[in-house]
Amino acid sequence: MNLQSLWSALEKADEPLDEYPVKAMMNVAAELNLPSGWFTWVAAAIMFGKEAITTEKYMRLFPYGLAETNEGRFASAAQQGYLVAEEGKYRLSENGAGVVQQITQAIDEAGAQLQPISAENLQQFVNYLIRLADTSSIAPEPPTKWSSAYKRKNMNPGKEASLLRLIIYYFDQVAAYRDDVYVATWEAHGVEAHAWEAFDKLIQSGALTFDDLFAKVERRGVTQEMLSGDVKELIGRGWVEEDSGVYQITSAGKQAREQVEAETERLFFMPWSCLNESELEDLSNLASQLRDGLKTQEKK
Repeated sequence: MNLQSLWSALEKADEPLDEYPVKAMMNVAAELNLPSGWFTWVAAAIMFGKEAITTEKYMRLFPYGLAETNEGRFASAAQQGYLVAEEGKYRLSENGAGVVQQITQAIDEAGAQLQPISAENLQQFVNYLIRLADTSSIAPEPPTKWSSAYKRKNMNPGKEASLLRLIIYYFDQVAAYRDDVYVATWEAHGVEAHAWEAFDKLIQSGALTFDDLFAKVERRGVTQEMLSGDVKELIGRGWVEEDSGVYQITSAGKQAREQVEAETERLFFMPWSCLNESELEDLSNLASQLRDGLKTQEKK
C-alpha cells in the first residue's frame, strides 16, 4: 500500500468532515459578536485545558505567528474580560469559560446526526485511527510532540461523542503528529518560524516580489523590516536569490526543502507499521466511502 496515497485519501475524507466544527465555531463567534482576535485565545484555552495559557507554550503549538502579536491578543482578551492575567500567564474568566463551553458544545453537536456510511464502518474507521494515534504518540521522534500531545490530552470529546466526532478527534491527532515532525525537521536547520514560512511561500509561488511576499505573511504580524531580515537570511543561506526585485528559490533551497519533506515523510509513516497491509487497504477503502458518503449527504 502506498502510504502517501493513503494519507491523501484520509485528508480528502477529513476535508468535508472538518467543515462542520469550523462552521460551528464561526457561528458561535458571530452570535456572541466576539471581537477580532478571538480565535487565538479560544484555541489556546481549548488546547491548554486546565493549564494556564502562556505565550511561550502557545508558540510551541502555533509556531508561525509572532510572540508579541499573540501576547497582545491575550492581553486584549484579558481587558475584554475573557481571560484573567496572572503574572505573565492567563486563565479563562467565567465569561471566557462560558464562550469556550458554547463553542465546544457546538463542535460536539456539529454533524452529529450525519451517517454517511454504516455505524459498523465508522467504528472500524475510528479503531484504525486510534491505533495510528496511539502508536504515533509513543514514537521516538520527535522527542517532544507539542501539538499532538496537547490535542490528545485536552481535546477528547468523551465516550458519548458521535463516531464522526471521534474520527475528527483521532484524525487531528495523527495530522498534528505530522505537524510536530515537520516543525522539528525544519527547526533542525536553525531557522526562525517566520523565516521558514516566507521560504515556504516562495516554494509554493515560484517567484514573488517583496510586496507580494509580504502580502502572504503579514497576517501573522510580520513587519516589513522583519521580512526584509528573513529574506536576507534566506539569501545568505543560498536558498533564495533576488533578480530585479523578484525573489525565487535556488536549487540549494529546493534541495533543502526536499530533504525536510523526505525526512518528514519517513518519520511520519514509521508508526503506520502498526497496521498490516490488509488493514491499510481497508482503511483506504473506508476513507473513500466516507468521503463519498459525506458528499452525497451535502447534496441533500
